[in-house]
Amino acid sequence: MDIIIGSDEVLKGDTFGGLVVAAVKADNEIRKKLIELGVADSKTLSDKEIIPLARKIKIIAPCEVRSLFPEEYNHYQSITYLLNKLHQECATYLAPGKHIVDKYPGCAIGDIQEEKAESKYVEVAAASILAREAALEQFNALSKLAGFTLPKGSTHVKEALQQIKNHNLEPKKFVKTNFKNVQEFF
Repeated sequence: MDIIIGSDEVLKGDTFGGLVVAAVKADNEIRKKLIELGVADSKTLSDKEIIPLARKIKIIAPCEVRSLFPEEYNHYQSITYLLNKLHQECATYLAPGKHIVDKYPGCAIGDIQEEKAESKYVEVAAASILAREAALEQFNALSKLAGFTLPKGSTHVKEALQQIKNHNLEPKKFVKTNFKNVQEFF
């Protein structure tokens, strides 16, 4: 198999946090080591499993992570533009190699764009783990700044949005201001 650069993103659907895109490059030898480590789609792993696994991946494979906090994310009008930009930046940084992207709506980059790529290519699975580790770091930093634990996802966020409001914190530092639930709240 060729040299593959797999990329994936996290946080695009979360109200709190910005956006993280990561990429991992592997040849046959690195691919074998990633498989031996037990690298799998990050959605199948707990937060406690993510951090040590991410550290091991960083030792084994060339990788690149782009983590945008909400304040920077909110400068962009188009999530699709931002996703294409960050995936391309990560792949270019790690080039050369065949770029496989976990396909998202409007995906316009990569040599191969495939849905659920993280369950088919160990490089994309490894990228999903690195992206999730960076997202956890981002949530920890933002929670510390807010003074309370921020919720993941977008369903149970009203209480946290209210706390942001009550503490007179700037929403753009914590949330995606283009989300409908945020616009309705603030």
